[in-house]
Amino acid sequence: MIRAVAVATAVVLATTGTAWGAGLALSTAHLGAGAASTPAMYPVWLQLTNKTNGTAGKVQSGDSITFAWSQQIDETTLCSGWSNSLSSQSLTLQWSVVNGASGAHDKLQVTGSSSTCVGGLHIGTVDLGSTGYDTSTTSIDFPTTTNVLSVGTSSTTLTVTLNGQVNGTAGTVSSGTAAVWTPVATVKDRSGRACGTNLAQSSATVQF
Repeated sequence: MIRAVAVATAVVLATTGTAWGAGLALSTAHLGAGAASTPAMYPVWLQLTNKTNGTAGKVQSGDSITFAWSQQIDETTLCSGWSNSLSSQSLTLQWSVVNGASGAHDKLQVTGSSSTCVGGLHIGTVDLGSTGYDTSTTSIDFPTTTNVLSVGTSSTTLTVTLNGQVNGTAGTVSSGTAAVWTPVATVKDRSGRACGTNLAQSSATVQF
């Protein structure tokens, strides 16, 4: 089941499982003064997974994050060096848990660069829903994180597996709120439809 919540001008999509696809209907009645309608290209779901035998609520190497879009993505809008001629892509690139300033939630985001993706990997950021994932003022970095893109017949997923943990101090979170993924608005599907200001959130309130 997928639900939508009116937040400013964006549609926030959240899943309670991994079943999704055709027949999606928004449960909100309106967004501001306008009627709600299902966008063609949007972030479907976000899932943060603790590694096998890892500590729940604590970010560690081996933890993974899966992002999903509703359509076949135009791969060049996600990474300039990728091509739509391939249905699978892989890349090693640094991700970090960035400590939230002034009481803001910690965020997960790309902080590394790659010659393959000139201008960056355009995935956006994840608000982790708590201030406790990084208990220091220094980011927790994962410089050898793997990024695997898989383009299906009617959807796309990016699976990120954190690796090479250095810096910062990882705390253990016992309670929080859902993680919220803010994608890059200019990422498009293969029909040229942009992701826009739509958001997605996790079903879990404690991540990793």
